[in-house]
Amino acid sequence: MVKSKLRFPEEGDFVVGKVAHIERDHVYIDILDYGGNDDEEYARGMIHISEITSRWVKNIRNYVRLNQIVVLKVLRVNEAKGQVDVSLRRVSAQQRKLKMKDHKYGVKYENLLSFLAEELGKSIKEVYETIGWPLLEKYGLSVQKTLEKVKENGAEALDGLNLESDIIDKFVKIVNENVEISTVWLSGTLLISSNNPDGINDVKRALKAGLDVIESPRETRKVDFRYIAAPKYKVEVVAKNYQKGEAILAEILEAIEREITQVEGTFEFSRDK
Repeated sequence: MVKSKLRFPEEGDFVVGKVAHIERDHVYIDILDYGGNDDEEYARGMIHISEITSRWVKNIRNYVRLNQIVVLKVLRVNEAKGQVDVSLRRVSAQQRKLKMKDHKYGVKYENLLSFLAEELGKSIKEVYETIGWPLLEKYGLSVQKTLEKVKENGAEALDGLNLESDIIDKFVKIVNENVEISTVWLSGTLLISSNNPDGINDVKRALKAGLDVIESPRETRKVDFRYIAAPKYKVEVVAKNYQKGEAILAEILEAIEREITQVEGTFEFSRDK
């Protein structure tokens, strides 16, 4: 996981913790992304029995077990005493899902930095200071966004960080070999024609207008036209999610239709089921 630069979380934060010790009326938690005081490996949190669930709790062990990974909401923080009060019951299913997703990306990120540290002969702490933290801060501390930017844009994603080219090249290579970005496919059939003497070139220009909508095609944002038989073409769009895919497809079809109608050609599109 990615250790936070802060020693303790802030009130209202959602954190990932590991059950470290269970008592009759409270549970001690290791808050995995925070270092706590100097003599601790992790910040220590505590769940009071009243914050386990909204129902009456007869046996606290029916709800938590040792070494269980849980998502918690921070209620109070006393850094001087090294105390963090957290709640299990105030975390919704959606909040838990989002936080665990973020945590998994954090684990991935630290693993990649560990690979880089090994190649450079440096400690993980040094690599965090050199590239790990500056890169995260560039992309708003979102690990998912950071990894996707490096995967999609390569060395360009690290512009402005004043890093040696060797470090950049090694990290980009590590990301490319170990990170996959999920994508979705949208497809359909395009009927396009022109009755002009130069009709084939009219169609080519219209299809090029569609291709030009995506200025820099990449793994997570691209379009492909495949000839089937006149006047049919298969259209395939790749995007990060369906919402972005629909927006890209709509823009492409609009560009094609605008170009072909200027020469009084015909245009029709049907989505694949």
